[in-house]
Amino acid sequence: MPDGAYVIAIAGPVGAGKTTLAQAVARALTDAAILQFDHYERITEQSIEQVRDWMQGGADLDAIAIPGLAEALQALKAGRAVTDPMTGATIPSRKYILFETQFGRRHAATGRYIDLMIWVDTPLDVALARKVRQFAAALEGSDPAAARSFGTWLHGYLGNYLDVVAGLLRIQKESVGAGADVVVDGGREVSALQQEVADLVRERLP
Repeated sequence: MPDGAYVIAIAGPVGAGKTTLAQAVARALTDAAILQFDHYERITEQSIEQVRDWMQGGADLDAIAIPGLAEALQALKAGRAVTDPMTGATIPSRKYILFETQFGRRHAATGRYIDLMIWVDTPLDVALARKVRQFAAALEGSDPAAARSFGTWLHGYLGNYLDVVAGLLRIQKESVGAGADVVVDGGREVSALQQEVADLVRERLP
């Protein structure tokens, strides 16, 4: 077994269901922990104009710094626990590290630690609908002022999606998705994918 743990990347577009799938598969595998790319990334701190310039400049994933993520993957593979920088929780090293990532193997600094990569192939309209529904669910029970504010925010979010994000997601599928070892249908219910993916992991990484 490489360095003490296997890293299984679960990649896909925003709204693909990566988090839900990783949690379900971790329960099925039992000897598993989850590492989340989103808890390390700083890309979303950039303006939409900066992201657009990066995309138009060739969308070089290796130009993106993700502080501490490669070091966390290295430590977990070597059998050492790490601390989640967002929550402060301890992430123990287990036999299987389920790594939620946007970049897969295309990001050299982190991709080199991946032993198996799974692409969650979710139609972009479905992924977007899921994400908006998630935002709306978080607003339930809020006061009317919050609802009006959400409407304004959502208008801007969808504008940025049409202007930049949709193009990024197409690039992601063509580059990151193409490097996957396994492609699963992200349009299916997680309950239908959970055991399938867990069995696949055990088969390929016993």
